[in-house]
Amino acid sequence: MQLWLAWRYLKSGSKFLNLTSGLAILGMIIGVASLVVSMAVVSGYESTLKKAVIDVVGDLVVVKRGKTIAGNVEVEKEIKPLIEGYVAYTPFVVVEAVLAHHKKISGVIIEGADPQTLNKVLNLEPRLKEGSFELGYRDDVPEAMIGQGIAKKFALKVGDNFRVVMPQATGFDKERFRPRPQKFVISGILNLGRYDYDNRFILTNISAAQDFAEIGDRITGVRIRVAHPNQAIIAENNIKSDADSPYWARSWFSSSRNLFDAIKYEKLVIFLVIMLIIFAASFNISSTLFVSVMKRYGDISILKTLGANRKFFVQLFAAQGLFIGAIGSILGVALGLLACFAVVWIQEKYGILPASVYKIHQIDLEIRWQDLLTILLCSMFMCFLATIAPARRGARFNPVDGLRYE
Repeated sequence: MQLWLAWRYLKSGSKFLNLTSGLAILGMIIGVASLVVSMAVVSGYESTLKKAVIDVVGDLVVVKRGKTIAGNVEVEKEIKPLIEGYVAYTPFVVVEAVLAHHKKISGVIIEGADPQTLNKVLNLEPRLKEGSFELGYRDDVPEAMIGQGIAKKFALKVGDNFRVVMPQATGFDKERFRPRPQKFVISGILNLGRYDYDNRFILTNISAAQDFAEIGDRITGVRIRVAHPNQAIIAENNIKSDADSPYWARSWFSSSRNLFDAIKYEKLVIFLVIMLIIFAASFNISSTLFVSVMKRYGDISILKTLGANRKFFVQLFAAQGLFIGAIGSILGVALGLLACFAVVWIQEKYGILPASVYKIHQIDLEIRWQDLLTILLCSMFMCFLATIAPARRGARFNPVDGLRYE
């Protein structure tokens, strides 16, 4: 009975909703849609950043404190037993150098990777933008894949040659350096998903990097893949907590800890701030119900004379307010989902995200059902709170006052 009357009271003549009800619903729609888009953007930023880090860096990086690692034998005997959930590893060599090309210079990081095990740990091949995913030799010149930022800055394309220079201390005077050059040929251009990676990262064969650094067959460290990303965080803590361990570890989370921590707090703050919009919209529902109570004094009086009690009227007007809230919330979620697709399209067409600030070129929006459920529940709860005062006002109404002018 209460639900039927609440639904009838939402109508005005032949119209489905009157002006006050329509404005209340519009406020809810705008507030809920804004919250859906905001949560999708923040969640998408977190997922995109996490994917970029794991694809390029791996779940876990293990190096030896102040030393290089003596090849695969040491990895198998000393490092693998420390990693719970171990799946695979790939060795790497890191060399810092300067790239000079067409009167431009920039500091770069050259990473030597093992082509046989690289794809077992990292997910770089799908990030190939141009060229081929090869790390061999071409006419005795080592092939290299570069980030798209380097390619753009130095106007490099697939097949071009470029040189890097590493300052190396002379044998007789450690305070003096001699330049050690190395030539590479570009086999591919990578979209690494992060601005800083794209502008500094050069990937080549591990043997070419070892020859360039003159370290023989030793390696800088290993990148490890584990069964679940959280196991990498646990392994990192275990290795770091052992003061006697000669190894040092860094998980994907630690690689961008500041950003991940900021995302967590920003998501909560954004949720609370935009929820204030919905809270303000709920006052429209409250005012709508007060108007409805004023218009229905005669109906309330008749129902009370027929035996309707106070609880009946509280439920009646609460149901009317929840109808408005439910319609606004559901339409708001629908509008928010459409707006998410619009944001993705605008990103792809106009590139509105400044990569130098947010570290990534594009956000893949992520719509999580937990976020949608939380938004709906909180919105409906605020609508319920907004119905309490007018519902109680209508329930306390004296039937004699309503019938006096009938």
